[in-house]
Amino acid sequence: MANPVKVSVVVPVYNTAPYLEQCLDSIVGQSLADIEIICVDDGSTDESPAILESYAAKDLRLKVIHQQNQFAGTARNNGMAAARGEYIMFCDSDDFMAENALELMYEKSKKDEADICVCAGKRYYEQLGLTVDAPGYLEVKRVPEKLPFNRSDNAEHLFSFTTIMMFNKMFRLDFLRERHLQYATTRNGEDVEICALALWYADRITVVKTPLVVYRIDRPDSLVGTLSQAALDPLYAWMRVWRAIGSKLGDAKRSFDCKFLGVARHTLRNVTNSNAFDQCFDYLKSEAIDVMDLRVRKDGYYYTPWYNEFVSHLRDESCEGFKVYMLFATNRDLDTEEAKRLDFRRRLRESEKQRAQVERAFKNAEKERAEIERKFSKVKWLYSCGRAALRLPRRIRKELTRGGEAADK
Repeated sequence: MANPVKVSVVVPVYNTAPYLEQCLDSIVGQSLADIEIICVDDGSTDESPAILESYAAKDLRLKVIHQQNQFAGTARNNGMAAARGEYIMFCDSDDFMAENALELMYEKSKKDEADICVCAGKRYYEQLGLTVDAPGYLEVKRVPEKLPFNRSDNAEHLFSFTTIMMFNKMFRLDFLRERHLQYATTRNGEDVEICALALWYADRITVVKTPLVVYRIDRPDSLVGTLSQAALDPLYAWMRVWRAIGSKLGDAKRSFDCKFLGVARHTLRNVTNSNAFDQCFDYLKSEAIDVMDLRVRKDGYYYTPWYNEFVSHLRDESCEGFKVYMLFATNRDLDTEEAKRLDFRRRLRESEKQRAQVERAFKNAEKERAEIERKFSKVKWLYSCGRAALRLPRRIRKELTRGGEAADK
């Protein structure tokens, strides 16, 4: 018997009332109707519980589970345990998705018999109210032409063709359960293990290149805002992934190394106090880089030159010296981004000038057309008289033609 629920959508909720309705509206309004929506409230103290109950009363597909301050990882695990769908997707309660997101991803998953389907996405900057493309969510150039694929087909980019987060991925539920894949119950980095190991174990991975999900960032209480409270969590999570599959990576180690170093740099750049920075530096220098065999490599191994530079300074510098390097490197990157921004503004101004020129040319053409029509209106009477004067000669010629044809017969 076919599963009546095609997709389960799990939504962990904690004090996201300002964004929750937009999230839920985008899910209950999906073009794919055969879904269930499992919202897990983690002890919210704002209006979130009332909003959830209101939606549950109006839509029988939505049910609410309550737990008390156990973090998002546990909430997602509880939602997954209750799920009945053939496929499952996880949506944060401040994110939202396109109306046909579940339909397109489900159909692609079924067509390719996929364990995982990854879609492209966008970022929404909360402070700016701006939505932008986010190519890092699905790096199309790092996806094989032939779909579906797996770790053997795409070892070089297995951990880097997509973000190691769950919001843009649909999973076959039995695949997650058979592999005993679950979220960590930590404050930060709870999705690292389940996502990285799922990509490794999946036999069939497919993609939808259309941006279907929107990830909200720049909230005051987002991961970056709370990272210092548990800064080591993401690094510990990647170490657990390494201990699970590190000896088996083979050609996928390059992708793993680049991803881990990217996470390490992001963590060090975004912690907000010196103690958290020191802890992360000490862990990376004293354990992670040796256990994972992270070292300076020949040109071409890492995706971009900064990886070698980062590893070199991490190995050779003291903590204080490394802080100086990070400050220098960050300022250098900011200068590069500023140059890109200025170049973009210059090209935008040039484009605006070109648009203004086109608009002026269009207005001139409209004026010329109006002038031609004005001049034509003055001689229109002459044109009418000419047609009337020629009417009789045309009739005579027509009669003569008929007469000639009759004589021939």
